[in-house]
Amino acid sequence: MNIFNSQIIRILILSFFLKSIFVIFFHEKSLSDEWAILFQNFQIFKSYSFYIFDGQDIPSSYMPPLYFFFIYLNKILSFDKINFLYLIYLNQILISTFTVYLFYTLCKNFFDERFSLFGALIFSVFPFIIYSNGLISSACLQLFFYLLFINLTLKILTDEFNKKDLFFLILTSALTLILRGEFLIIFLFSLAFIIVLDKKKFVHSLLILSFTVLLISPYLIRNYINTGNIHLVNVTGYALWKGNNHLAKVEGFHNPLHPDSRIFWPKNPEFENLYNKLDKIKKDKKYEINRDKIFKDEALSNIINEKKKYLFLYLKKILSYFFLDINSSIKNYYNLAHILPVLVFSICSIPGAFIGLKKIKNSKIIYLIILTCLLIAFISIFFILPRYKISIISLQILFSLFFFEYLYVKFIKRKSI
Repeated sequence: MNIFNSQIIRILILSFFLKSIFVIFFHEKSLSDEWAILFQNFQIFKSYSFYIFDGQDIPSSYMPPLYFFFIYLNKILSFDKINFLYLIYLNQILISTFTVYLFYTLCKNFFDERFSLFGALIFSVFPFIIYSNGLISSACLQLFFYLLFINLTLKILTDEFNKKDLFFLILTSALTLILRGEFLIIFLFSLAFIIVLDKKKFVHSLLILSFTVLLISPYLIRNYINTGNIHLVNVTGYALWKGNNHLAKVEGFHNPLHPDSRIFWPKNPEFENLYNKLDKIKKDKKYEINRDKIFKDEALSNIINEKKKYLFLYLKKILSYFFLDINSSIKNYYNLAHILPVLVFSICSIPGAFIGLKKIKNSKIIYLIILTCLLIAFISIFFILPRYKISIISLQILFSLFFFEYLYVKFIKRKSI
């Protein structure tokens, strides 16, 4: 093992211990409302369901199922001997630690060994990423699968890929599709980019698409049987409305959990008409589909009738997502340990992206820049919570490395010659 390999091992060990120490002192003490409801219903009804009416469960696709099954797997492995939340945090720390290595391999596409290690070190100590390990949230898994998918896609963009790479890309794509709904746009864009770059890889893209759909087909079939509709998630309309109503801010309109039916809707007299529409929905297996359609229609009506207002809000969400939300209501959002690193790397990523584009005129950097812009533009259509930053922070760190490398060569390395 050479010195550089031993150095990445040291960085991974550092990452593991930093995250472990943080989670010991700062972690969520229980499942959040949504996960708690899904977990409780699964134990009672042995069904993945969110809504319960008159003691009858309605099979749900309100939340993508992978993180729920991750939670439940940890419950099984705990054997009721320890608090299974601790096991969740341990596994998230392990996954997050390996994610540091994935970021290191991503950096190796663009930088020498020294700067790749430097990037891995930044990634391993980044406060926001460390913080995500103590959340009952899919953030850790999301970052892991996103970086794994990007690494494999970059491999496919070259002629060095093999059947094993194709297999892992298909498996990663399938798992990520049932983890985060917005991954669908990343997945389809990536396949299109591969085809545009090299039409000879059309067959490979078709194989990736076909076998990915095949792997998630049991879940799609389950949703079709239960609702008569083929879909991955059933929350698009609600998410769109939450970020596009007259009380919505960057974080959307935060509404309480209804105490009786356990349905997430706003208890506010200004939405009385919406209440009436929701109350009239038939409580059958299509309830979730019909409910989401009502929210979607409301959101689209708002946007169409007040285009300027929601365009301004959309631009505000883009800026908040890329940089910071200056009006966030989330506790500890304005902690300097959070906002300083996020702001520094958000700002530095802009010149870094241009420097990288100029320095490395290849398809990989173009792919990553377009992917980042696509993520920002798409997610900002809905609403922006602080944890959503996890989708782009690794790419912002990567782009910032181009800027840091430029400064190093210009002001430090040149002076030492």
